[in-house]
Amino acid sequence: MTSSDITIGGPADLSQIDITPPGDGEIVRLADDLVWYRFRMPFRLNHINLFALETAAGWMLVDCGINTDDTRAQWDAILPQLTAQRPIAGILVTHHHGDHIGHAGPLAARTGAPILMGQAEYDMACAALAMSDAEYGEMTAAAYANYGLSTEVIERNRQIGNYYRQLVAPLPAVTIIDASWRLRTIAGEWSPRFDAGHSPGHLGLIDRERRLYLAIDFLLGRISPNISVSLRDPDGDVLAGYYDYLNDLGWLTPDWQILCGHDWHYFDGARRARQLIRHHDRRLDQLRAASAPQTTADAIETLFPMELTDHEIYFASCEARAHLNHLVTRGEMVRDMTGGVARFTKV
Repeated sequence: MTSSDITIGGPADLSQIDITPPGDGEIVRLADDLVWYRFRMPFRLNHINLFALETAAGWMLVDCGINTDDTRAQWDAILPQLTAQRPIAGILVTHHHGDHIGHAGPLAARTGAPILMGQAEYDMACAALAMSDAEYGEMTAAAYANYGLSTEVIERNRQIGNYYRQLVAPLPAVTIIDASWRLRTIAGEWSPRFDAGHSPGHLGLIDRERRLYLAIDFLLGRISPNISVSLRDPDGDVLAGYYDYLNDLGWLTPDWQILCGHDWHYFDGARRARQLIRHHDRRLDQLRAASAPQTTADAIETLFPMELTDHEIYFASCEARAHLNHLVTRGEMVRDMTGGVARFTKV
């Protein structure tokens, strides 16, 4: 095992699982029933970790990548290696974000395998996919105006239209699963865990006998998972749900392996949960320090003092707003609307 600096979200005191990440087109075995492969993405976060679980009926794929020609080419390299051993039995989508669900439809059509996912995430994906370019652009523009972003940013993102559909292919019918669902593999049994925060019903998988936790995007080892409000509900307190999740992880003893949707895998998820609690506590302190009423745009400058692409403006603005909303829930700030812009003032 080795240690590595955590550049965002916590100190460098986690132990990475000592395994070399897969290169392009490579598959790495993590457990008797679990393999890992990594796909490129065209963002600052430039990859996603994908997994497959081996069952008697075939492989259960876990997540799919964004819907691009490059993703399709990467599946061209991975699928023959898997199907040389067993067929594809299913496609499990952990949450509705484009990098996880984007290529699910084409992958289902290609393999004939059913898509499985939780109800909350399916509803979010369907709502976004159903919106026209004009509807999605107006929703984005309205939220960004509420945030106090510049007219230039608002209009540019209005013109982008339905950015979600640019990353996510249409979905066929899916099989909805809940907490009673179980996946029996050639080596054990995995149970689902649904949590709110990074997304409204994010699905993780747990094998308690072997102390394996496929946490995907909820407990990343080096970076802090994005905790963002929805453009449809900019006043929602999603950070409260994430705090609940983090505070519930004391049962993760240091020997549990935490397997992540990005970057590296590691041991001691409870320690990482404490780090992330401190991380968000510090973000709240940064916003508490403001002396004057602040907009979401002001909070972006405080929390994310860097040049941002339009893709990153979405995540930064929605996460900044999530922290402001949580301070309102705590009774430490009040939110007022002035000229169509939400302003937050300390009580």
